[in-house]
Amino acid sequence: MKPHRDAAALAASLTSAAAKPLPLPERQATPAVSNAKETEAPKGKKVKLMADTVGITLRPPRATLNRYTMAAAERTKKEGRVVSAQEVMLEVLETGPKVQP
Repeated sequence: MKPHRDAAALAASLTSAAAKPLPLPERQATPAVSNAKETEAPKGKKVKLMADTVGITLRPPRATLNRYTMAAAERTKKEGRVVSAQEVMLEVLETGPKVQP
């Protein structure tokens, strides 16, 4: 098969582009983040700042997840607001095993 007439130019362009690092977009705080903290802006308006968090996926054993889910249900009843098992897990990770599910 005969190569395309612009194949060499395309290969050179792709090689030079691959050698350059990609420009990263600037980080901007978005006001629609649900787990953000509210602060007062200079003009008295409340602005939500982006929380510095990273999403990950955990695969705990079924019994461990059940313990955390039951602890979250108890806390939901006690506090009168929905507390997720993930919140309880994060508290245990941050404070140590003092908060038992």
